[in-house]
Amino acid sequence: MKKFTLLFSFLLLSVCSFGQATSGCDGKRYLQDVFTDTTMTTVKYGSNKNLITIPIELMMNVIEPKGDVQTKRPLIIFAFGGGFVQGKRADMNSFCEAFAKKGYVTATIDYRLYSIAFGFPPDSTKIMPAIVQASQDMRAAIRYFYQDAKTANKFKVDTNNIIIGGVSAGAITAMVAAQLDETDPISPWLLPFFKDYGGIEGASGNPGHSSKVKGVMNMSGALYQKEWLDKGDVPFISYHGTTDKTVAYGYGKNVYNFYGHGSGTLYPEARKVGISSVLVSVPGGDHADIYDPNGKYYNYFLEYMNRSFLFNKQIVCNEAITSLNTAANDIDLRQVNIYPNPSSDDMNLVLGENAQGGYSVAVFDLTGREVFNSGKQNNEQFLLKKSNIGTGLFITKVVFEEKQSVLIRKIIFE
Repeated sequence: MKKFTLLFSFLLLSVCSFGQATSGCDGKRYLQDVFTDTTMTTVKYGSNKNLITIPIELMMNVIEPKGDVQTKRPLIIFAFGGGFVQGKRADMNSFCEAFAKKGYVTATIDYRLYSIAFGFPPDSTKIMPAIVQASQDMRAAIRYFYQDAKTANKFKVDTNNIIIGGVSAGAITAMVAAQLDETDPISPWLLPFFKDYGGIEGASGNPGHSSKVKGVMNMSGALYQKEWLDKGDVPFISYHGTTDKTVAYGYGKNVYNFYGHGSGTLYPEARKVGISSVLVSVPGGDHADIYDPNGKYYNYFLEYMNRSFLFNKQIVCNEAITSLNTAANDIDLRQVNIYPNPSSDDMNLVLGENAQGGYSVAVFDLTGREVFNSGKQNNEQFLLKKSNIGTGLFITKVVFEEKQSVLIRKIIFE
């Protein structure tokens, strides 16, 4: 997980800081850094026994924007990756800090891990109890904030705006916690695991409170049954390598011989049943290399993060979620370049062969107002003129008509 810390250190260096926003959905907060520093508080949110009945205290790091004066703030809870056998909550601190600087309360949680005393390496029948327990712990962490909001209100969380997410095992944890409910069908071989370990909600803490969330950030995750997605479930944004050999991109066998539906299957299923969903696929990407800041897929991760900032803001501000997607083989991000950015003059948008089939370029200011629209274009390079746009930070959206995909970038004219 050191790779993720390095990646976010690099990412944070590329984000400009601005003055603190005083209102929630003013066009700046949630899209850009409005805070320069964060604070961290470690709290116990629950406890439970692991697979070999050893009591486990469940802790989380709560990271907040320093100096924030808002009294009702959206929350994002992250879970780390590690195949349910390793990892620690600090692995997601950098993710938390990145979103806290944009105005969120964030948290990274412990969850119960698989114990080698339960038998190693685990197979699908042994890893499923660990997945069940992890999702129960995520639900207990969500309930903690509902309880806090109704009592001490220490973290000033708006419980109508809770988003959860994670990487790999953490993404599976978040997807199960968000999408599986009492009305969903559960395969007969899975039912005993839920019954033996406390049902869907579990008993890891804060009983009597809701575990409802509003969205999910799914990074290289999966669900065992795609039928757990049904109308009325919460939207999710996914990031996944198409040749992932650890958590299959589509339906396939994962590590531990565990079969499941990856992001490549869950995205069309969500669209089929009416769930808003966004997918950033990485053609040729495996499980870990798509997060490497020094690797050839880094642009895809930056694309996912830009899309996530917008996706989460749309959820929090009750806006329509952009439905166009960067899907496998649709856009070759290696051919995309915007330079110079920032610019004190004009700016070049290079699209390469992605331009085939036509595209349009729209530029929006931070209030969501469209300040420029190119109309249909076909050239592989397009010139963004400062005289047509103005100065400041803008969101550029390139819509590829034939591919039905979208590219979103932040640009700055000085």
